[in-house]
Amino acid sequence: MSKLDIHLNGFKVELSAPTFKAYVQNLPNSQQLKSFIELLGDEWFFHWRKGKLYGIPKVTNPQKPFGQMEDFICNEHLQFLSSRINYLLPLIFSSYSPLKHKPFTFLAQKKELISEVISTVNNLPDIISSFKVFPKYILEPKIFEIQNGESGIGLFLRLKTDWQIQASLSTLQNEGVELRDLYVVRRQCTRGQRRLVGRIDRLSEKIVYLSESFDKIDSIDEEEVWLERSKASFSSCLKAILGYKYKNFESALNNEQSNLLIGPAVETTITTMHKFLASNSPLDLAPGLQGKIGERIEAINTKEYQSVITASSVEYCFDAARTKRSPYAWVGIDQYGPFSRQTFSKKTPEIIVFFPDTAQGSVENFLVTLRDGISIPKQKVDKYGKVEWQETSQYIGGFAKIFGLVNPKFTLQPIPWLKNTHNPPATVYRETIERTLASREIMADAAMVVLLDNHTRLRDSENPYLHSKSLLLMAGIPVQEVRLATINQLKNDRQYTLQNLTVALYAKMNGVPWTVDHDLTIHDELVIGVGSCELSGSRFTEKQRFVGITTVFRGDGNYLLGNLSKDCTYDEYPNVLRTSTLSILQEIKNRNGWQPDDTVRLVFHAARPLKDVDVADIIAECVAEVGSEQNVEFAFLTISHDHQFTMLDKSQQGLKVKEGERKGIYAPERGTILQIGRYSRLLSTNGPILIKRSSTPLPTPLLINLHPQSTYRDLTYLSEQVLKFTSLSWKSLLPASDPVTIYYSELIAGLLARLKNVRGWSPAMLNIKLRASKWFL
Repeated sequence: MSKLDIHLNGFKVELSAPTFKAYVQNLPNSQQLKSFIELLGDEWFFHWRKGKLYGIPKVTNPQKPFGQMEDFICNEHLQFLSSRINYLLPLIFSSYSPLKHKPFTFLAQKKELISEVISTVNNLPDIISSFKVFPKYILEPKIFEIQNGESGIGLFLRLKTDWQIQASLSTLQNEGVELRDLYVVRRQCTRGQRRLVGRIDRLSEKIVYLSESFDKIDSIDEEEVWLERSKASFSSCLKAILGYKYKNFESALNNEQSNLLIGPAVETTITTMHKFLASNSPLDLAPGLQGKIGERIEAINTKEYQSVITASSVEYCFDAARTKRSPYAWVGIDQYGPFSRQTFSKKTPEIIVFFPDTAQGSVENFLVTLRDGISIPKQKVDKYGKVEWQETSQYIGGFAKIFGLVNPKFTLQPIPWLKNTHNPPATVYRETIERTLASREIMADAAMVVLLDNHTRLRDSENPYLHSKSLLLMAGIPVQEVRLATINQLKNDRQYTLQNLTVALYAKMNGVPWTVDHDLTIHDELVIGVGSCELSGSRFTEKQRFVGITTVFRGDGNYLLGNLSKDCTYDEYPNVLRTSTLSILQEIKNRNGWQPDDTVRLVFHAARPLKDVDVADIIAECVAEVGSEQNVEFAFLTISHDHQFTMLDKSQQGLKVKEGERKGIYAPERGTILQIGRYSRLLSTNGPILIKRSSTPLPTPLLINLHPQSTYRDLTYLSEQVLKFTSLSWKSLLPASDPVTIYYSELIAGLLARLKNVRGWSPAMLNIKLRASKWFL
């Protein structure tokens, strides 16, 4: 491995003095800040924190007095100074109109990606020039502490893209774009107005009629709105306009984006921005204090302190004694069988397969290869020139042999498609599944639902897979979707598809494909994912119905159970979360036999806790109540890709893809852990080996934050555990970019949000027969 040379996407802000002068006044309630800004905002800059309002005059001699002047120590008020820097940034970029003020966000003026595509792709219609993709720059001052006790302010730069559709709605409709259900925003906003207006029902005679909106607006003049600036709107319009040309257009656009977002391009942008900011510093932060833009922030290990480490490679385990190991998931399963091979209770499972009767031959052929394996003849020439043929494949054993099953039964249930082509697909699937379930006394262990490719694009309320899944899940049967395009794959491609499919299918039947290496030094360790799903289904109604999602794993990644709380309002959510957490912890305590004085470690992972709901405090109270007889080590982590930080390993020259192309340049190795704060770490989960193409953007690391209330604080151990949990996804053989505690919660939330659109759906069975099933994979 190359020597680490980790740089961050930020620059140090060097302060000219250890102290500064500012004004302060007690203000217990931050809601009063608005009135101060309205009264004094033209002369004062304000920052509220912990019951105090701090002020710095914008003018030399303000006419409107505020507070008392005091001396402040810079290192004790870095948050205040960061806020001040953010305020000053638009003054440096005065020729740019801010897209957003906090964090300061603006668009490039000299570069636009669609114009580059138009110059390389022939015969595009003129309307394409009204579609725009601009580089978007986000500058944000953040406090960092790469070594304990050495905190400072850094100015960090993130580069993204902004998607705009500047054509009028009438023009788009005339080009064949289906406007219904797309969202519109105001072209110009007055003070206090929302930019998002509503969802389109129809466009008629220059009037946009809305199916949903803010402020009960039924319609709005076409001249007042654009389509929402989103990638979804962008692709929806262009697919309709370009037809068969869209694929080539998309490929050319992706190439332009990669030229902007791959490692070397990001490094060039950061260097250019650094020169510009340095030439415009110092910044006048406060009376007697300036901030100079200093050098790039880099992680340097010393003999006294390691700020960056590389975690050991994760090993997959296939037996309880952890003696059967492999660095690769499928190699281990193929060699040893799955982790639960000896304890799996469904040795002869029945899997019922629903499929359109027009595809019966293809489905039967697919199931034979799934059950018995794939054999691909390969020519081999020995040293004497003799030609031999060998049978080879990455799926040579089949589902039964590889997973230790005995005569798994696939029950075929054709869906009479030829007789029902005039009926909606969801209705045909529902009727067949309802008849089948009603005629059975013993339910199957799992189901597979085969879909025609065009049915997968139907809206949720009309989607035959979601209707099928809802019925089968309510009967306690986990479901695996298979598209006809997958059924008809060539053997070379199908062998890899079947690896992923059978791992997920085995997990849905409560099997454990693999765990990870884990040296347990205490009585019990549990890792618990805490998530939520919003059920409002609309961007224009008050967000009021929530479901709490909890997933529970052993420290080695063995999935124990999942739990959904009852749906509740936002105000009810804290109490529902408390009740649900207490119930789960008590169940685990009883199941695992915690004894008085046992040492137990509980690690909680959350992605984005709800605003104004202190999830960590609620969890801590539940832990203290259930674990009152035990010695409980408790840690609460928030884990997210949505943050301002990027890591670049300047020593990483990438891996060769083909002559003249390398992938993963400047991408840190998977497992690189960098301290960004005393309670914060950056973790690289997607290194050069996992990056697929030379055009893949520089990966964003995970940001791991440890809640100060935690009693277990070994962030190196906890970060390495997060890394291990990215290797525990049974949806694919490759590691996920998030730990399964987060990833599984998101999969569950996504399916719940879609299933609620299916009539008659009830999630009750998910907490009864399917608690140990990975039904959401």
